[in-house]
Amino acid sequence: MTTTFALHPSASKTLIAHAVARLPQVQSALNAGKIFIGHGTTNIAVAQALLDMKVERPEQYVAGVVTGQVACITNPASRMQPWCLDHGAALKTDWLDFIKSFQSGDIFIKGANAVDPSGRVGILMANEYGGTIGQAIGTLKARGIEIIVPVGLEKLIPSCTEAQKGLGIDRTEIRLGVPVGYMVLDNITLVTEIESLKILYGIDAAMIGGGGVGGMEGAVILAADCPSEQQAHDLLHEIKELNRQKPLFIDKTPCKDCLTPCDFIRK
Repeated sequence: MTTTFALHPSASKTLIAHAVARLPQVQSALNAGKIFIGHGTTNIAVAQALLDMKVERPEQYVAGVVTGQVACITNPASRMQPWCLDHGAALKTDWLDFIKSFQSGDIFIKGANAVDPSGRVGILMANEYGGTIGQAIGTLKARGIEIIVPVGLEKLIPSCTEAQKGLGIDRTEIRLGVPVGYMVLDNITLVTEIESLKILYGIDAAMIGGGGVGGMEGAVILAADCPSEQQAHDLLHEIKELNRQKPLFIDKTPCKDCLTPCDFIRK
């Protein structure tokens, strides 16, 4: 039986976070290894699901943010360190030193700004040293550490490989928002709404549309193949609960404090 429904972005983030937390390798690392959870709105939901807690000030765990009509950043002075979990306990430690201690079986969780049909993801980099992923990728690839990328299909683009062409912090002088570079990642464990429905409910799904108004901007419309009428009803009940969540609001750095002014404030 096929059922259709739409998920707004905040609902998708929670669905995806619960799926990431359910993955066997994540549970194994939570109990007997190490997990890094980077900054980002979806990653906040992942941390909440894994640690069974609520982040009271989400703006402290976000670096890049698209808000106020621009792609910008949050105030670096107010940011907290990313989550570094050792046997399920959050450590107060330098995250780069933490990554250097990773071994096989440990998990690196990083969000993305784009995903394409081939399963690649794209990450915008406003830091001249590549930010989190730029500083960690060598260690991760050298040691074969699993990279899990939770990302909603609202960020679906035709090709991440094509998207990176021409980008670079020093190559975009005229812009609205911060200057950015771009990194493409493949050979990752991708978790979108589609994988999440399979992980959580054993249900196959496909994206059939997107977009909306009145709070459903950025929505993902899905068709799910439910084995029974009862499972379809149960799934739609869960979807309705997810969609009752309010959108997440994150403030960007005030324009007056910006070190790389853009055309958003220029006369």
